[in-house]
Amino acid sequence: MIIEPHQPASIRRKIAQKAPAAGKVSDAFRIKPLPLQWFRAFGSAISAALPVGIGALAGHMDYGLCASIGGFAFLYVSNETYRQRAIKLLFVALGLAASFGLGTLTGNLPWLMVLLFGLIGAAAVFCFGVFQVAGPSAMFFILTFSVGTSLPHDLAAVPLRTGFVLAGGAWAWVVGMAGWLYRPHHPETKAVAGVYASLARLLESLGTEHQNDAQHQAAVALQNAAKTVSGGELRWRRAYEPGQRLLRLSQKANEIYSTISEMLLQHQGAKTDMAEAIRLIAAGIRNPGQIRPIRTAATSGPLEGDVNARLAAQIEEAEFLLRGSAAATVHPSKDEPGNRLRLMFAGAFNRHSTLLSTACRYGLTIAIAAAVAYGFGFHRSYWVPLSCAAVMLGTTAIGTVHRALQRTAGTIIGLFVGGTLLSLKPEGVYVALAMAVLQFIVELIYLRNYALAVIFITPSALLIAESSHPDIAMGYFMSARIVDIMVGSAIGLAGVLLLWRRASSSRLPGAIADVIRKEGVLLGQILSGGRPEGERISPAELETLLLRVRMLYNAALAESMRKRERIGLWWPAVAEIQHFGYVLIAASEKGSERKESPETLQSLRQFFDEMSLAVARSESPARVRVPEIPSSPSFRDALMELQHALQVGEGTAPLK
Repeated sequence: MIIEPHQPASIRRKIAQKAPAAGKVSDAFRIKPLPLQWFRAFGSAISAALPVGIGALAGHMDYGLCASIGGFAFLYVSNETYRQRAIKLLFVALGLAASFGLGTLTGNLPWLMVLLFGLIGAAAVFCFGVFQVAGPSAMFFILTFSVGTSLPHDLAAVPLRTGFVLAGGAWAWVVGMAGWLYRPHHPETKAVAGVYASLARLLESLGTEHQNDAQHQAAVALQNAAKTVSGGELRWRRAYEPGQRLLRLSQKANEIYSTISEMLLQHQGAKTDMAEAIRLIAAGIRNPGQIRPIRTAATSGPLEGDVNARLAAQIEEAEFLLRGSAAATVHPSKDEPGNRLRLMFAGAFNRHSTLLSTACRYGLTIAIAAAVAYGFGFHRSYWVPLSCAAVMLGTTAIGTVHRALQRTAGTIIGLFVGGTLLSLKPEGVYVALAMAVLQFIVELIYLRNYALAVIFITPSALLIAESSHPDIAMGYFMSARIVDIMVGSAIGLAGVLLLWRRASSSRLPGAIADVIRKEGVLLGQILSGGRPEGERISPAELETLLLRVRMLYNAALAESMRKRERIGLWWPAVAEIQHFGYVLIAASEKGSERKESPETLQSLRQFFDEMSLAVARSESPARVRVPEIPSSPSFRDALMELQHALQVGEGTAPLK
């Protein structure tokens, strides 16, 4: 049962939560303090360069270059489990080979190439969004299709060339799966350790302006860990002890999060000692051989003692699990594949989802770029839609401006690097070695800044172009590439600015209203003892809606620099519905013996309906009295704070 605080809500009012920082144009050249990607750097270098080296030694550089195109499949490796990675890389390799084959088949039909540029881009963006696949999205499918269109049209050679691309994809699959041999549970371990690190940050942020953001990050980490642990080897080795320990630790993290949510509801301050204990558990998960002693001390007080003692006990239980204490075998939650697919597609076609409009904008803009390039007779016309595809990975107006600036500046500098490299006239295996070094550097620094990566992407592209078309002067390649990138970047930027520009901001009020209504449904389930009348909602469904609202808000904030301040008026509402939603999720998963009267439940339904309707119209809800909740006064306090956050002014509509 939740420990109820006794202070008046007016005294316990939370500190204003810091809104997410809006992007600036100058951020395009900011170096992000992210870890260097060593595994991706080595893996991408081996995947791309080895096929070229083998082709050079065999006297067929063209076949080696085709296989290296398939090696781009490795770039779709992320933090998924090896089971998930095996499936993902298989389909990526097949998709790259199919894109290349279509390119070689249609290379002499410009109108069909234009159509396929758009269809491949839109389909790839949509599929990656539906299945929530991390990676460079449609970029390399457009690239492989582009390379296919550039080759001499020869129907007899299509199967052989496509087969080499598929073979390169198979090699990338082997490289991507190599880590399974010596660290089979590394992705699951990393995900569970990340959960405990996020819980430590959440405890330290209690009562600060960063509390809401830390709560959101912890919820995201919990959801990712649950997917990762249940999607790994546990599905067929359910009694395997390392996997069992990670699964139990993941479940214990959910219990800790529920207890911290009670502290959030009580407006308690930061718990640095317990945060440090949880951080030690995270370190122990990453390095099982270096587990340090963990001590917790629950501070007793008239209001906080019980919940702190419970949190300390849960931390100790997590430590016992970490040290391998015996426990009953547990099983990951079972989701029928058909039901999971249904939920994925239902989310994609949800009226509050921007995925469909994003995919259509991507495909249509790339098709326009291809039509312009082929219509005006650009030499090697595919560089224009390819540059457009790269720029549009920014998705929002500000993100696209960043990508355009980064790609242009990086390319200009990269041309000088490429000219210097080509002046050495590398041939054969030296081309493969140069590609390996360039690809290694690109993936090592890619996440820190795209402009830096483009400096090394450009000479790699020039190296492939020189090897594929030695009959064309290099100076022509370099000058034409600048023009292609400028045109492609301009078209990509225009597409983002003109097509479905307000896709996120126009959906934000409706998405917030939907979450408020669903929170009312879940609160009714909790206060009716789990036996509500009418509509029901699962905690997982509400969590998905909360994450979508946060994504919509972040995207809306980056849609326009002029309207950023008006979009920011929604932040108090977004912050408060997230806080209240996560508290409800934690309370529902614990179970409850609360039982409110039908009259109270009806009053609450009416209260939530009125708030939801007002927000859907982008209006401030009327200042009505929040119903009393005798079994949980803290819920009423939270509702008063939610109502206060939704009061954006005297009838002011933020987005009108």
